[in-house]
This record gives sequence, C-alpha cells and structure tokens, in this order.
Amino acid sequence: MLTRVAATTLGLFLMAGTGAALASGDHTLYMEGKKVEMSENLWMVDGWTYVPVREFADKMGWQLTYDEGTAEVTIRNAIGDTFSFKTGTSEIHFNGSTYKISAEVKVKDGNAYLPVRLLAEAMHTNVGWREEEKLAVVETEQEYIVASGDTLSSIAEAHQTTVKALQIRNGISDEPLQIGQQLKVVVPGFLQPSPTPSPKVAAAKPAAAADVNQADLNLLAKLVQVEAGYEPYEGKLAVASVVMNRVHDCSYPNTVKGVIYEPYQFPPAKNGLLAKATASKECMKAAKAALSGVNNVPGAVYFFNPKVDPVKLNKVKVVAKIGNHVFAK
Repeated sequence: MLTRVAATTLGLFLMAGTGAALASGDHTLYMEGKKVEMSENLWMVDGWTYVPVREFADKMGWQLTYDEGTAEVTIRNAIGDTFSFKTGTSEIHFNGSTYKISAEVKVKDGNAYLPVRLLAEAMHTNVGWREEEKLAVVETEQEYIVASGDTLSSIAEAHQTTVKALQIRNGISDEPLQIGQQLKVVVPGFLQPSPTPSPKVAAAKPAAAADVNQADLNLLAKLVQVEAGYEPYEGKLAVASVVMNRVHDCSYPNTVKGVIYEPYQFPPAKNGLLAKATASKECMKAAKAALSGVNNVPGAVYFFNPKVDPVKLNKVKVVAKIGNHVFAK
C-alpha cells in the first residue's frame, strides 16, 4: 500500500489555507453519521458545494498522493477506485479512463477544491442533504453482494441507477451474475451513459403532458400516495410539487428518481412502503400535473406535520399549510 505523503510534499495548492473567508463561511457537514467541523470552509460556487480535497480525503480515510512531476493529485479508496486530477481543469481520470466534468477543479487560499457530490460518488460514497440544518450528509456505501435471484436490472432499480451504468461502473457485460459477486453501486454522474442537466440550471421548462416520463409519473404518484394519500387533492399536488422543486434546485439531484431516493429524505423510499404502494387515480393526477409544470407551493422544498414536529415551525419559512402538512423552504 502506498503511504499518504505529507502536506508539504503535495505542493502549494494542497497546503493549509491562509485563513481568508470563502463564500459559504460554513465548515460543517455530516460524515459517516457524525457532524464534522472542517478546518477549511466549504465553498458555494454557482450552485455547487465545493470541499477542500486534502482535508475531505483525510477525514474520509482515503489515500491521497501528489506527483510533483505531473502536478497531479490522486485519491484512492479501500475498494480499488482511483481518482486523479489537476487544478484549473475540467478533466479527471477515473479507474484508467479520462472524463470531462461539468465543474472545474478550483484553488482557493492554497487549497484544491472539488464539488462534494462529484468527489464523494467517485469514491463510492452517497451524498444527502439535511434541509433543516442546511448541511450535506456524506456516507460510504458498501459494495453490494449478489444474492440468489438478483439480476443487474433488480440491483440497478434498488440503487436508483441503470443496468448500463452498473456495467460501466463495474467493468462487466451481460454475463450472468455470480452469487457472492461484489458490485459497486454508487455511480458518479460523469459515468452515466446519458448526460444529465448541469446542476447550475436552477429551473426547467414545464413539460407538456404528452412528454411526461411514465417511470417518473409512476414513482412520483406512489410517493404522493404514501405521503399524502389521505390528504385533499391540493395536498397531494403540493407533495408532488416539493419533489419537482427539488429537481429544479441545484442543491438536490436533478431527476425525480434521484430526489425521491436521496438518502435521509423520504423514509418510505427506504422502509419498503414506496415499493409496495399502489397510487390512486387522484395521486396519479397530482403527479402528472406536477410533472407538467403545475405548482401550488412555489419554492417549498420540504413538508412536515406540525402536530408531530411543532418545533420546525420556528425554523422554517412557511409557503403554505394544506391539510395536515406545512410546506416550507
């Protein structure tokens, strides 16, 4: 195993900063279930949350080295992933291949910075968001162990990705899976076969009803069913609108599936209720309306029952109260 070299060997751009304040002024995020204070600030740039690479890698337990000859930084994790880059570029090297990314490797106060989601997902780590605290949540994902009856399709569905993306991530083809085989299931965005919109895009044009994606419609309607099945239609529409507001907000994933299955956000997505749900006609109607651009709670990115959690009312900006739910931002 290579030894992590000292910061002084890594060159100026990986040294400790000079102390100048960054844009966000915030040092805090959740890492592996614990709230962690970074010595360097996080940095918000055009909707991206950047983290200081050296310190972030150290706290996550990843190995970081610097090649003085090529000025290239390389990060490795315990399951064999290798991620390399140079500052000031939009090109990275990942597991032997080169990719263009939508962001740029930046330098601030002598520190190299990368978007937290891009860096984390490349190292097989999930990124979530705790809206109430406005903090990112970073947690390592274990490799998936193939069990009897598993298929690439079922594994991809369970981990909110695609068969093609899993194949690219693991360097495999269509041959049958083997029981006990280990698969990497966190797929960084730059590996996705179909490009996704840049997180810099803060909004999207409403889709025409005929253009609504059926898979998104079915999934969104099921979420509305489990979260607001007994609410009035306006409450159902509001829940669907929250999901779409997140899709259009650069702090969240930019797909319906990504938003719904993002860690720590919608409990039914993880506890099995969503998978078992059957959406009513009214839930389907609300989901279709939201996907077509109808929105009755503009700006709201979460909702809650104030009778269950009254303290939240003092921490949020309320957009609307519909039925048993408060919708807020």
